[in-house]
Amino acid sequence: MPKVTIPYAKNIIRRALRELVDPSPDPALIPALWQHFDSSCAYCGARLVPGQKAAHTDHLLSASSKGPNHISNRVLSCARCNEVEKRDMPWENFLRTKCPDPATFEDRKSRILAWQRLHRQDAAAISQALLADAETMADAVVALFDDKVIALRTAKRQHPQDRVK
Repeated sequence: MPKVTIPYAKNIIRRALRELVDPSPDPALIPALWQHFDSSCAYCGARLVPGQKAAHTDHLLSASSKGPNHISNRVLSCARCNEVEKRDMPWENFLRTKCPDPATFEDRKSRILAWQRLHRQDAAAISQALLADAETMADAVVALFDDKVIALRTAKRQHPQDRVK
């Protein structure tokens, strides 16, 4: 588990509330994802092994950009592409940087778009109104959390003798 920091806690709050209305993909769909992408990173083509830390399911449109958790917004990715290089970059722009030639770019892009088409109808069932409610509620909870962090930091400064040594 990563170190628990204030920004990490706020991210978890947002993700937890969003998960209620936009759940992560059904684990039963993950083998189909592996098969569709031929056990390779959708971006760079690196071979991946199920269960290894280097294998990820990446959001095409990042969660921080309000991309859905739905399987149609997920692709198989290597850790380097997902965690280090792509981050919040639009997937098509990132894909262009990973492809040595136009034919490879078109092949990988076509595979990603075909995956999205396979699952687009299911994605339409996600209520946009509920997603907006979840975002509004997350904003309110994070604002309250921020207020409590400020209050605790103020109290800590006012009582230096109570600090752990």
